[in-house]
Amino acid sequence: MRVSYPSAVNTAATQSIWTGERSVSEATAFLVDTVRYLRRKLVFLILWVMAFVASSVVYTKLLSPDFIATTQILLQPHVIVNDGPEDLRHFYQFVIDSDQCDTELRVLSSQKILYEVFKTQKLTDAPEILAGADGLWAFIGTRLDRFQRQVTTDPDAIQAFNAFLRRVRARRLGLSYVIEISYRAPSAEQATRIVNAIASTYAAYRLRGVLAREQRRGVYLESRLSSLVGQILVAEAGARFGVIPEGALFDSDVRLLGPANRPLGVAYPRMSPLMMMMGGLGLVSGLLLLLLSRGAPVRHTGKMVASVAIQRA
Repeated sequence: MRVSYPSAVNTAATQSIWTGERSVSEATAFLVDTVRYLRRKLVFLILWVMAFVASSVVYTKLLSPDFIATTQILLQPHVIVNDGPEDLRHFYQFVIDSDQCDTELRVLSSQKILYEVFKTQKLTDAPEILAGADGLWAFIGTRLDRFQRQVTTDPDAIQAFNAFLRRVRARRLGLSYVIEISYRAPSAEQATRIVNAIASTYAAYRLRGVLAREQRRGVYLESRLSSLVGQILVAEAGARFGVIPEGALFDSDVRLLGPANRPLGVAYPRMSPLMMMMGGLGLVSGLLLLLLSRGAPVRHTGKMVASVAIQRA
């Protein structure tokens, strides 16, 4: 017996949308139904987003505020082209490549330099060190340090120094010969003092190397060494008091570009960006939760209608 198919499966009714099998009318009805469903769940969605925003506010209130101070160091390597009194001495500045600049960056951020600052400033009992881990990544780093720790007689001092290292940052500004140092502390004065001490300690380290090299030079050795010793004392005093020396430390091959600027505001945590991020995360997760819990709608395609007609026949 010949089966007559219903007229509902004509070409106009099964026109696809976005290369799919769903008709335009069916897709439109599904979108309208989804919007109505989300309107009915609007109260839940608002409460869900508010919970995420409230968690960000609680998180920022639990963390202690941090200030970041920065200072910059310009690399100016030079060599002496004549031997004579200090006021008649001439220098020639030469150009360094990127590899040498990266080497100086490694020296500046080495544990030898930073441990000298750690001891000079007596940071073992500093508030930022005693506070422990102040974030998720710092907490993870602290746990990893425990696995890598060697057997020492003073593990607490090692932990304190590692906490200090995590607060120091040094980076090269682009392709220039300028290195920027930053330190993060709970007070603006502490951050400024420590970053100045790091710069002065690095300058003193460079001057000691020049002093060791110049001890074997020409007939004007006494005046040369006296000048170097004076510069070393000035740099060490700056490292001890946490200030940038006012006089130029020319023989250190670097120039300290002024004292660190006092931070004017809290650098971390920033409540507004965190609230916006958590609000967006709450909105996206809430929409996904509602749509996935709703389930997929039952689709009546042309093939299903035809099969039903065959069964009825």
